[in-house]
Amino acid sequence: MLQTNRYARYKYTPDEMSEEDFLKRFVIRLDIFQDIFDDIKSSNYDIPNQHYIIVGQRGQGKTSLLRKIQIEVKNDKKLSNFLLPIKFAEEQYQIRSLSRFWEEIADFLQAFYSDVFPTILDDMENYFEDDDYEIKAFSYLEKTIKKTDKKLLLLIDNIDELLAKFNDKEQRQLREILLSSSSFRIIGGSTKMLEQHYDYSKPFYEFFKIVKLKGFNKEESKKFLLSLAKEYESKEKIEEIIENNPERIEVIRQLTGGVPRTLVMLFDIFLDDGGDAFDDLLRILDEVTPLYKHRMDDLPVQLQDIVHTLAINWDGMLTNEIANKTRMESKAVSAQLKKLEKYEIIESESIGKNNIYKIKERFFNIWYLMRFGRKKDRQRVAWLINFLTSWCSKEELEEKAKNFKNKIKNGVVKPFHAFYMSEALRYSGLDIEIDLELKEELECFLKNSGSKLCNDISESDNEILLKAYDIEEKESIENAIEFLLKSKRESKNIWIELHELYREIDDFENSEKYIQKFFNWTDEELEKKVLFFYVIKNEYNERTKELLLKELDNKDSSDELLLLYFTCKLIAYNKFEYSFERAIELYNLHFDDGDKSRFLTMYITLLMVKKQYHLAKKFFELEEYNLKERLKPAWYTLMTYMQDEYPNELKKMGQELKESVDKIINEVEELKKEKKETVKYSVSK
Repeated sequence: MLQTNRYARYKYTPDEMSEEDFLKRFVIRLDIFQDIFDDIKSSNYDIPNQHYIIVGQRGQGKTSLLRKIQIEVKNDKKLSNFLLPIKFAEEQYQIRSLSRFWEEIADFLQAFYSDVFPTILDDMENYFEDDDYEIKAFSYLEKTIKKTDKKLLLLIDNIDELLAKFNDKEQRQLREILLSSSSFRIIGGSTKMLEQHYDYSKPFYEFFKIVKLKGFNKEESKKFLLSLAKEYESKEKIEEIIENNPERIEVIRQLTGGVPRTLVMLFDIFLDDGGDAFDDLLRILDEVTPLYKHRMDDLPVQLQDIVHTLAINWDGMLTNEIANKTRMESKAVSAQLKKLEKYEIIESESIGKNNIYKIKERFFNIWYLMRFGRKKDRQRVAWLINFLTSWCSKEELEEKAKNFKNKIKNGVVKPFHAFYMSEALRYSGLDIEIDLELKEELECFLKNSGSKLCNDISESDNEILLKAYDIEEKESIENAIEFLLKSKRESKNIWIELHELYREIDDFENSEKYIQKFFNWTDEELEKKVLFFYVIKNEYNERTKELLLKELDNKDSSDELLLLYFTCKLIAYNKFEYSFERAIELYNLHFDDGDKSRFLTMYITLLMVKKQYHLAKKFFELEEYNLKERLKPAWYTLMTYMQDEYPNELKKMGQELKESVDKIINEVEELKKEKKETVKYSVSK
């Protein structure tokens, strides 16, 4: 059982952690820190030095980097003799002018370095009534610092907000001071690029050296989560999951954008027994509400509509999908999306000829869903559903649901935690019995607690599907389809059921429409993906024949196509040696060379999906066919997967083949993923 005090606020606020705990946690961004710190150590402090701004979204690690710099400067024997780090609080409401900025620095020096600057602020205030107070305040500050042979390292979080408080004259004065004085050096943090950085007419045009923080990559996420695991009582189990299930780490990284704070928070919520971590989440959501609300209010109406659409959807969306939801022209949507990317509110990912767009800052997306998501709708907890389903197997989810039901029954969870965790679990594909038992326990608990959340409990996919099954049995498939469509439920469980129902009545167009939504396939790749889907599922029907004919572009070779299908089916049934014999038989039929190459590449791809690498190699080594030479991209793809056994073979590959090899590798990995997804989400009646 996890202890409540594990969830103190310091977990999300680096400045509130003890120095020892903070340094233990600081295991990533070491290279970025070292680059900056090496510059700090090697600089000549007799002259003005380079100033920095660290740019990254909220929770990305800016505050942590600034604190790490502060600690290491303080602990460095040489630097600490002359360089005094001053770390400003994240919010500086009292600083509204340049003179107040100098006062704040003096106040810090008098408070924390009183042995060196016992009366610096008091003495500065003697000039307060003078007309040129700002100039005199700075001059006195600099003169006093120089007398002590000290230098100041100003560590300023949210420096963009601080600079925005200064008028144009003050900004130009500050720029001149930083260019001419060796007494001050600034390292700032900002959630966005300074607009001035790109504007030649502004004082701080290309003034700061910019360090951009990106989300953690796969290895960084793993290292970070392993460091977190040490703080939990169940650390051995967590470490085992992290080490043995790298694909889970990658899904979570993508879900959170690799943002450390969001990773920590989701981990806490998942592992917390009593709901203290969820209380922390709600408190932080309240704290960021003014900031995020201001962000939305500043956007024009059209941009607000697009951001709302993307945020409510959570998952990425294509331009035409956004256009349909917002009832805007696609061209207009494209233009607005470019603006939102420039503002760094959204990000895009290329898939073929199209881009998928989503909210860049995932914590902002969580805030938006929790504040504006519709009641009794899965989208409100989509972020938590995605985390649960990516981290847990179906068996683990069901075990967690049973345990959570018992915690609700025993009253050891709080109403908000009970509601949101139960909602997410019930949307994550539980067996119907566990689903309904959890709902019943939740209803009873919330009623007894007097919580209004009792009215917000939603109908799970299982309940919707049960009604659809009943309609199908008592009425017709068509009526069951109509019921599911009217439910307007956008979930994979419903999509896969609609796919199955449409397929049963041979409505392949609609059947494929929902399997396309399920896997998020583009229109361009749909037919090829559907063909492989039918092959992997061992389904042979008129649509399969049609797609096979299109794939081979040979409408007169029905016998050959039947054999091709049979060969693929053998692979699907794991009868690999039989498939090998049939593949040779098929190869010897009267295909032209182009068809043979396409068939063999398809066959070898399917073998690689099934990890039958040695069988594929055996096929290549049939001397009479010279396949290594004829199918070089497929051969080097295979060698990529077998490079531990044949490390020298890949060295022979020409660079001109790399793109073709990467394409086949991507196809193999996609097919592996889709086969796994099909099993995971398949709904059985």
